[in-house]
Amino acid sequence: MALQRVAIDELQLGSYVVSVTRQRGDVVVKDAGWVRSPEALALLKQKGVLEVAIDPAKQLPPAAAPTETPAEPKTPAPPKPPRISFEQEINKAELAFSASAHSLQASFPKLLEQEELDFHELSSVSNRLLESTKRNSQALLFLQQVSQQNDTLLQHSLSCACLMAAFAARLKLPVEQAQLYTLGALLHDSGALHLQLLYPNQPYLDSDAASYSIPMLQQQQDCPAELLQMIEEHCLSLGQQQSLGGKMLAIVNSYSKLTAAGKNSLQAAASLKKAEGKTLDSELCSEFLQCVGLYSPGTVVRLKSGKLGLVLENHSVHPDKPKLKLFYHSLHRHHLPAKLLDLSKQSEEVIESCADLKKYQLELQHYL
Repeated sequence: MALQRVAIDELQLGSYVVSVTRQRGDVVVKDAGWVRSPEALALLKQKGVLEVAIDPAKQLPPAAAPTETPAEPKTPAPPKPPRISFEQEINKAELAFSASAHSLQASFPKLLEQEELDFHELSSVSNRLLESTKRNSQALLFLQQVSQQNDTLLQHSLSCACLMAAFAARLKLPVEQAQLYTLGALLHDSGALHLQLLYPNQPYLDSDAASYSIPMLQQQQDCPAELLQMIEEHCLSLGQQQSLGGKMLAIVNSYSKLTAAGKNSLQAAASLKKAEGKTLDSELCSEFLQCVGLYSPGTVVRLKSGKLGLVLENHSVHPDKPKLKLFYHSLHRHHLPAKLLDLSKQSEEVIESCADLKKYQLELQHYL
């Protein structure tokens, strides 16, 4: 078949160019070849080609000669909130923590008296916890670990809410879902109020507390059904837990009770792993333990040098190299001038183990 001359503006994708028959400029185009893409066509125009000779017998099929389609506009990803330092966030986290405590203290009597709760206010409090975790989750994790409330029920509820807020942030849950789960963690043990009245100073099972919590909250007309479901499921076996909230609350509740009983973060993690596949979801458990860290903020650790340090903030890449506040030397039995030490920025000091302050007759509250 005879060659065909084609103006550059009429040249189609898939054509086989044998030669350039007319062009302007000093660049000489001699190579023959296929015009496979819009970019190749644009390059010919850029080099001043005005006309080419093509071989019509060598036209590529349409599948091999893609046509240019307008690219779909990409939706810009929402900007991530700036992560601020532990030192900057701790004061804001304390305000959020205190607001949660005051709100819960006001809500407990209303639940007992079957008065209406302000779920809008409670949700707002939960949201403040979530906002703190977005800025720096380590501050709130630290506070829930070191706080000492006179009321053990209040202590446990606040601890679970803080842990749930950090957990939800770790999983990147939608805001409304994270807020609901944090609120559920805050109220999940409210049934213990009845148990404490009926059986003072007596231990109770999670299932006993849940059996009282659900009827109390069901009387609240604004209480979401999903919140009731997660409370009901968190004390059931893993096979009976259907909701994500129930599975997450089971993990959070277990960890809080373990640390409240005196387990350090390593011991609590070991206990959670033993429960995996039975009462706790394995995959979620792994995510949670990465969330709280190898040495959870608020944990006291002993360095190989004998120095004791309070974990303030975990490192995102090196879990064994957190930021500490040194305060005591366990070998020489004397206090140290308070000093911040970032283990990720040096190699001399290494964590040996978690430390029990009772062994040294020390009180954690003196070193916060």
